[in-house]
Amino acid sequence: MSKNTWLAGIIILLISCNGERSTFKVSGNLENGDGIMVYLKEMTSTEMIPVDSTRINADGTFDLSGTSAENRFYAIHTQPESFIYILAGKGDKITIEGDALELSSTYQVDGSEDSRLIRELTAEQNKVLAKIYQLNRIFTDSVHNQNFMEIKSGLDSVYAGILGAYREYTFAFIENNLHSQASLMALYQQIGPRHFVLEPEKDFTYFAMVDSSLGILYPESDAVQDLHRQVEELKQKRLFESMSAARLSTGTSAPEIALPNPDGDTILLSSLRDQYVLLDFWASWCPPCREENPNLVKVYKKYHNKGFEIYQVSLDKNRNAWLKGIEEDQLHWVHVSDLQFWNSIVVPVYNIQGIPLSYLLDKEGRIIAQNLRGDLLEQKLKETLIPDK
Repeated sequence: MSKNTWLAGIIILLISCNGERSTFKVSGNLENGDGIMVYLKEMTSTEMIPVDSTRINADGTFDLSGTSAENRFYAIHTQPESFIYILAGKGDKITIEGDALELSSTYQVDGSEDSRLIRELTAEQNKVLAKIYQLNRIFTDSVHNQNFMEIKSGLDSVYAGILGAYREYTFAFIENNLHSQASLMALYQQIGPRHFVLEPEKDFTYFAMVDSSLGILYPESDAVQDLHRQVEELKQKRLFESMSAARLSTGTSAPEIALPNPDGDTILLSSLRDQYVLLDFWASWCPPCREENPNLVKVYKKYHNKGFEIYQVSLDKNRNAWLKGIEEDQLHWVHVSDLQFWNSIVVPVYNIQGIPLSYLLDKEGRIIAQNLRGDLLEQKLKETLIPDK
């Protein structure tokens, strides 16, 4: 599902397939604009479509027009990289004032409440981007400072505060403007390349909120329909993850795994019953996995003779890399893999989103703990499962 953003010039087209098209007008007065061209372009999910253009008069005035069946997003610009955005359609008469040389930071808009809201959102975002720019300047100037790491830590803290505050602003903007298609823009803002202010999964509540409201007000809108598809996909994913979490919760039996070992023999996870088993998902290309392996080696040596086994499933795709990783890390326990990378059969079964991932199983194959790393695994084995006598 696409994550369209107006900063990247990707604002989803809002248009109904039905309805009578009518003319809208955009006029205004721009300082320092004598003889400068001003352009009106329709925004789609993939491109800017030229609609109209004109040269600004000596007194700063200009007139542009377009036709549409309902509100759509448009970009207006005088400089190549300095855009402002409006929602226009159905006979709107929108006026714009500002400085032609600094349009995005100086403009005022009248005649369209949606466009006014877009300006409000843009103005607040510009403030945030200015603060981030200053932090980047300080960071660059401090690279060779002997206290660089301390400075960086402070900058990271300030940045987190700025982003947190702007997220709260965005939440409030959406809640207060659920009637406006400008709320779509709030959902997909960026403050850096592919750095979105809101994340669909993390901030699902707000995506669902806008979907519910705009779905009633603008059911024929392509943008609203696109958002609805995204929300429905997220709902299905959340449902699947919830079901997976319940299926892999403490006390449940670990799903069976039957994969070949390095010798080609199929080894069942259930064949290790009557032992405490660490089911560990890893790969030779995964640095955190390799960093954890020495701890597993230590725990295995100490507890293997007391009834502890490791069943390690690799998400490698290269057999030689897999075997080399086993040899280099001295992993002398059960290894299996279908060498299918993220297409491995175990990925959907265990809903693997990332590795390392591990489950500690009791003698009956039931899950009793998850992701015990470092000293936590040994502590669990020592204090609860296999007392160190």
